[in-house]
Amino acid sequence: MALKMVGIIGSPRKGMNTDTLVTRALEGSQSIGAETEKIYLNDLEILPCQACKKFPAPDYCFYRDGMEKIYNVLETADALVIGTPAYFGSFSAQLKLMIDRSNCLAEMVTLPDGKLIFKSRLKKRKKCIFIWVANISKNPEHALVSIRIWCKYFANVELVNTLIVTESDLGEGARKREDLLDKAFKIGASL
Repeated sequence: MALKMVGIIGSPRKGMNTDTLVTRALEGSQSIGAETEKIYLNDLEILPCQACKKFPAPDYCFYRDGMEKIYNVLETADALVIGTPAYFGSFSAQLKLMIDRSNCLAEMVTLPDGKLIFKSRLKKRKKCIFIWVANISKNPEHALVSIRIWCKYFANVELVNTLIVTESDLGEGARKREDLLDKAFKIGASL
């Protein structure tokens, strides 16, 4: 059975830098026999988190919208490629919306020492590549902190590689730079 790798694209612009690099990583995965799928978050109608006062278990959320597709992917995929443009040094509103709506994917658990931690309710462990594409932003730390928290505590994901791109629109743009396309392909194949 082929591994299932899903690209989740947080950019509103299809065919541009972020989309192209995620697509290239998926092509790398396909080259070693993976089954791939691409999801554009901008195409999904996802409500912002409503900070419900009740936990929705056994469901992941009380609301039925585009997040149902994401929840399904998080239950079934073997690997993810998540790509986002840098907005204000972090990531797009589309990706932030998905992350915010992942809040109930975890529950609070008390450790024997009394410490409280988040524990993912998702059973299947996955691997992930994170692609961050910036034009003028140079420091991905805000985005990396958030994606690491989401991966570890909410999505049951091991973040195994990142592709950090800065000055993405210089010259012909990141989507036409052979060095970046090659790197994206290789990290996709490495999963």
